[in-house]
Amino acid sequence: MYDVLAIGEVLIDFSVVMAAGVPQMFGSAGGAPANVLAAVTKLGGRGRMVAGIGDDAFGDFVRRALGAVGIDDSGLVRVGARTTLAFVHLAPDGERSFSFDRHPGADTQLRPEHLRDDWFEQAKVVHLGSLALSHEPARSAAHRALDLARDYGRVMTFDVNYRPAVWNDTREAVEQSLRVIGRADVVKCSEEELHLLTGRQSPDEALLELAAAFPETRFLGTLGPDGSIAVIRGECRHIPSIPVQAVDTTAAGDAFFGALLYQLTNDANPDAVRNRLRDDAFWLSALRFANVAGALTATRRGAIDALPALSDILEHMPA
Repeated sequence: MYDVLAIGEVLIDFSVVMAAGVPQMFGSAGGAPANVLAAVTKLGGRGRMVAGIGDDAFGDFVRRALGAVGIDDSGLVRVGARTTLAFVHLAPDGERSFSFDRHPGADTQLRPEHLRDDWFEQAKVVHLGSLALSHEPARSAAHRALDLARDYGRVMTFDVNYRPAVWNDTREAVEQSLRVIGRADVVKCSEEELHLLTGRQSPDEALLELAAAFPETRFLGTLGPDGSIAVIRGECRHIPSIPVQAVDTTAAGDAFFGALLYQLTNDANPDAVRNRLRDDAFWLSALRFANVAGALTATRRGAIDALPALSDILEHMPA
């Protein structure tokens, strides 16, 4: 049994930084669903990645990188496009912006027929990233994944993960995300994404609006150094993080979500995972754990390489 089956993009993240006034670039395997899955496996969980990769050196590289952190790569499919490249531009405070070489990228070429029923039968949680929704045929593959998750009674999680550079327009991104949110059990949004989906400036108001519109979905909001928020017993609760000096926030949100999924699936069968969805005490504890995972990741450069081990998180958990 796998704890998490992740579906979406796996790619090469090239980080662009300035050193003595000269731009320098270094690359690593990344992509939000792959980072989330790597966070799960580095903490001790089991995960399988499903994604399109190119028949090229970058495709070979990401396969080796996922295998190195214990991810089952049997769902990586060679497709007729180059492995997607992302360029992450880092600001001095660690915040980032993105551009992509994706015309088309291999991640957009995953097809519904690539998905195998037994992958879903063997998973406790099915996790989907939003970049799969931006182009066909990956969009159809994503909705096929939603159907299979429903057929096998699996918990479905979704990361809104809005990246303007991959969408034709903002309205399309919102419409596609809301279609998936209506079928998901757990949804993570950044502060920017909460505003995008609702138009509200207040993250609390935005989260409460979404929770009212989709009462069967558990919404989680990330607030960077201010921690996270969740609707608990009808009220918006703030869960603080730990103070750190941020260097690179590229994978902080993915570390947060991966740590949550590790907590959700750890030592639990599929039925127990679903029961935890309704356990408010579980979410308060899991969010504290996830906040620490995200904060520690922001103190290191890179994506998968920056994700913390379980011992790191436990060492920094607030008393």
